[in-house]
Amino acid sequence: MARNLPAWHVVCARCQTKGRGRFNRDWYASEGGLWATYNLPLAETCQHPWELLPLVAGAALMKMLEHYQISGLRLRWPNDLLVGKAKLAGILVERPHPCQVGIGVGINVYNSITLLTQLQDPPTRLADILNPCPTVPELCHMLGDALAETFCSYTQEGPEELVRTLASAWGPSLPVVAVTDTERHCGFFSGVDTNGSPILRGADGTLYTVPGTSILRLKELI
Repeated sequence: MARNLPAWHVVCARCQTKGRGRFNRDWYASEGGLWATYNLPLAETCQHPWELLPLVAGAALMKMLEHYQISGLRLRWPNDLLVGKAKLAGILVERPHPCQVGIGVGINVYNSITLLTQLQDPPTRLADILNPCPTVPELCHMLGDALAETFCSYTQEGPEELVRTLASAWGPSLPVVAVTDTERHCGFFSGVDTNGSPILRGADGTLYTVPGTSILRLKELI
């Protein structure tokens, strides 16, 4: 449905029975969370990589929640919002048309997370963190405002400013392994470059970049 609407529209679902994540993984989301797709305009000859938009969305999520001062709130490359080790939200960006992208965001708010406990990441809900907790419609509007502001900043100022904005969003530098088709890259996560690819710090202190498009999975070793 969202892909048939023009830019600057948002579609919210009460629940997700046929949700789709990265690599077409299925997922289910019950009523009480924010399950939304925000459509944004994109020029066919965009000056900045649209592949960075998951990070734009991540920056918008952080911006929306920053004044709540949630301890342990952080991003995990490329598309997760965590509180400590627990997953609070996920992001999926698609480009259904040359001039438009859809930014899908799922946030656990008041929804049941019982069925989610079998997933790799332990889940958490905003309602268990904030008291009082914003309603789902309030969060939808707040995220829309933050996303529009962050997106416009990205299109005007470019990826360099986005990388600077995200510098503190990753939390402490953690040991990770980045898995590609042919290799496993181990090191400490040290941010991203202007293409959105992870920068790792090796045991000898050397920094090197693993191309994000080649990574099948980035796992934290904690």
